[in-house]
Amino acid sequence: MNTFVRRLRYLLKSSRREAELREEIEAHRAHWQDALERDGLAPGEAARASCRALGNITLAVEDARDVWALRAIDHGRQDVRTAVRGLCKSPAFTFVALTTLALGIGANTTLFSIFNSLILRPLPVRDPASLALLTNGSWSYPVWEEIRARDTELFDGALAWARERFDLSRGGRSDLVDGAYVSGRFFDVLGVSAARGRMLTSADDRRVATGDPVAVVSHRFWRQRFGGADDVLGRQLTVQRISFTIVGVTPPGFFGPDVGRMADVMIPFATEPLIQGRESWLADPQTIWLEIMVRRKLGQSLDQANVALRSVQPTIRTATMPDRSGASARYLSDPLTLVPAATGDSRLRSRFETPLFVMVVAVGLVLLVACANIASLLMARAVARRRELSVRLALGCSRWRIARLLVVESLLLAAMGAALGIAFASWSSALLVQQLNTWENTVSLDLALDWRVLAFTTLLACLSAVVAGVAPVLGLKSVAPGDALKDAGRGLAGDRRFAIRGAFVVAQVAVSLVLIVGAGLFLRTFAALNRLPLGFMPEPLLVAELNLQASGVRPEDRGPRVERLRDAAAAVPGVQVAAVSAIRLLTGGGWAAGRVGVGDEPIPPRDRSQPLLWLNATTPGWFDAMGMPLRSGRDFDPRDRAGSRPVAIVNETFVKRYLPGRQPLGQLVRLGSDPNTRYDVVGVVADAVYTMPREGMVATLYVPVAQRQPGSYWPTMQLTIKTAPGTRATVVRDVAAALTQADPTVAFTFGTFDQLVEATVTQERLIALLSAFFGGLALLLASVGLYGIVAHDVRARQMEIGLRLALGATAPGIVRLVLRRVGVLIAAGLALGLTGSLWTARFVGTLVFQ
Repeated sequence: MNTFVRRLRYLLKSSRREAELREEIEAHRAHWQDALERDGLAPGEAARASCRALGNITLAVEDARDVWALRAIDHGRQDVRTAVRGLCKSPAFTFVALTTLALGIGANTTLFSIFNSLILRPLPVRDPASLALLTNGSWSYPVWEEIRARDTELFDGALAWARERFDLSRGGRSDLVDGAYVSGRFFDVLGVSAARGRMLTSADDRRVATGDPVAVVSHRFWRQRFGGADDVLGRQLTVQRISFTIVGVTPPGFFGPDVGRMADVMIPFATEPLIQGRESWLADPQTIWLEIMVRRKLGQSLDQANVALRSVQPTIRTATMPDRSGASARYLSDPLTLVPAATGDSRLRSRFETPLFVMVVAVGLVLLVACANIASLLMARAVARRRELSVRLALGCSRWRIARLLVVESLLLAAMGAALGIAFASWSSALLVQQLNTWENTVSLDLALDWRVLAFTTLLACLSAVVAGVAPVLGLKSVAPGDALKDAGRGLAGDRRFAIRGAFVVAQVAVSLVLIVGAGLFLRTFAALNRLPLGFMPEPLLVAELNLQASGVRPEDRGPRVERLRDAAAAVPGVQVAAVSAIRLLTGGGWAAGRVGVGDEPIPPRDRSQPLLWLNATTPGWFDAMGMPLRSGRDFDPRDRAGSRPVAIVNETFVKRYLPGRQPLGQLVRLGSDPNTRYDVVGVVADAVYTMPREGMVATLYVPVAQRQPGSYWPTMQLTIKTAPGTRATVVRDVAAALTQADPTVAFTFGTFDQLVEATVTQERLIALLSAFFGGLALLLASVGLYGIVAHDVRARQMEIGLRLALGATAPGIVRLVLRRVGVLIAAGLALGLTGSLWTARFVGTLVFQ
């Protein structure tokens, strides 16, 4: 060990020690020369004799170096120094190679960083591997109460949470943040400690009608809203018009159990009745709105945890039976199932997992093209260095040592490319995540470098070095010591070397074609979705979500309040039409019915293979505001009030599906959820997209808002405003003032239908942009590689071309001679690329929209 440490120390001071050794040997030689001169030899003869006696000083230094230092490390250091000098002498080559590798490795690291954060990285909690999630959708609060009562008996603990967007404003325009209702032991079971103050406890989650409600805020929220103030504890925070006391701040890096979403404000479930009032969901077994996670006991496997949970399933299911006809048998029989939850839960993951995997494959192909390009450049550089390598061999250098030098050069390029790639990824990954944000949802991912990202980048660098550096090393077989004297030799420019570089070009062309075809499919999908008819014109439309629950209005008083707010908005200059609906279009969901009957026919059982019937409630003028023309019949009017004959308006798709060949007006429609109510169809309206553009036109039934029973009025309503051209920005400000003046307690949030439409194609837009970028980058790299092989081929065949011209060949003939070989490579690459494109089309078929 002491010898090893001593040799390592030498490497740190090798230059000084070798200089000292040279001085010492030179001093001995000088003393020897002086002694010879005193014996009568001439100075010149004495100097030569002393040199012969002591031997070669350089050789003596090298022998000493072998004793003092680790030979392998010393040779490696020399190779690195030589490689750096060589790269510095070829700045153009170095720039092209580093840029190519930086883009290839950086793009891969960017996508892997997002892939790692969204799919691979465990939750930042204690022992995430022991967490398990209760699947099959969300759950009601009574189900959670049953599990909580047995959590320590069945598991090491259990927790629940419900995603929510909280309004922090005191009135008027909403100030929305992402948050969550959480159970009392939420932080305790996760093993999360407070950075400031304390976390929520079971005592905070007891059902109380009064008291001092408390909240915990995220570290990011504390920094952004309170400037990291030390006195944040005890401050009041208005949540849904209720004052909460901040008692704790979560540690940095903790975002909650939902990956991709930062829970900035967390409050106990027990405070939900303070916010929801009589519409509280805590005692409602029919409302499913929360997620449940458990921590398994030490040594308890997932199968054992499932067995323990299912042993009490009959009791839990019976105690929480929802009052839904036809659902009891299925509800009792569906097994409760736990799945691993080390990486948390994520709606973003389920949406983007497949597209992200496709993009990872695509960017991997781009790196393959980049490596092939670098290999081609390195081979060309090896040709240019043929004389240098031949001289090294002639001076006694082994082929193994030269091969190691070439490999070190490739590794050095790959390492620098990886460093630049990480810098590129740290910027581009954050930019890419921003593209996932919409006007309503903000995506939050932890993109900090961890060992997975660093290991992935290191692996890419090593693979890049191997792929790019193996071809020049193989080319050493044809280099001979005498080649330094042969200026006219073809050497590496021979047919075999052309074939190797040609194979790289074929691979580049094939991969580029595959990526371009994929990009074309995704671009066509994005364009097709943008061209789909929506059934309305989004440009002049505004939508304001009115939160009636936050204003403290009783459900029976909400109808008149909504009418007053609608009238206030309609009176604003620039507003052409203002109307109200219960559901906002293009949200991906809504209000639906699975069972529909017409006339006196019995309502058939639900066919799950058939699409749902979508429902909406509107006020008079809503179809006019949306630009949806009535095909027949009438719009809703003041006659359609509570207590009057129930009426409905259906769209054209409804008529085609439920009333084929019949006169729709006057038909009676019944819904499985309320079979005793018969809706008289009084109008047929044009189709409009309800959920998402991909879903197309769906059967929709509209009912009057005014016929809603006062005690069951919706907690939020959508105020749709059609504005005059060019006045939308002004109208937003004026309508906000008018709504606040009409009702200072109302909370509202503005958006445009343009933003809604844009949010529906976020995934397709991102995939199209990325695939187009990667396809273009691969095509550019392939073009550079093709240019390089043509230029090198012409340079290597200069003597042949000169002889052909001297013997009477024409310039066009020479061009055809050169391009003939290149044309074969392009044709081979296109053939392989077309074959790969057919597979690509099938692979991405689920993401493509025709």
